[in-house]
Amino acid sequence: MGKYYKDAEDLYKIYGYFLNRVLSDEKIGTKMAKSGIIIRFFYTDPDAEITIDLKNPPAKPGLHGTFYLGPCDLQPDVWSKQPADHSHRFWHGLENPIAGVTKGIIKQGGKVTAMLKLLPVIKPAFHMYPISLREMGLDHLIVTK
Repeated sequence: MGKYYKDAEDLYKIYGYFLNRVLSDEKIGTKMAKSGIIIRFFYTDPDAEITIDLKNPPAKPGLHGTFYLGPCDLQPDVWSKQPADHSHRFWHGLENPIAGVTKGIIKQGGKVTAMLKLLPVIKPAFHMYPISLREMGLDHLIVTK
């Protein structure tokens, strides 16, 4: 069992809140939408799946993309699989995704270069993740170096 999430529903609650913030942010959300790709994240410990659609028009007003918590029928352009705890630390700005790939912690497929181009775009979101946890009353999940 992972360190930060009790189960998939717990992960979905946290990432749903966080992705709403990121995709509604005028600077980050609009830059992400310009990528025009569909990204699927597979997590382990707990097993979960999140898809971010930056290709089709957003389903909700005010967001610059659509995210799906759990399996969905969209065909991803790129996918990434990693332990949920690794992703949790990534969103704190504490994990290097390139190092994660070279160490075999992260597996990827599809248009990987398109996803890598998003890294500088999402970097400002690193400060949003701990803030989101705090807003949700989950201060105990905030990771410091």
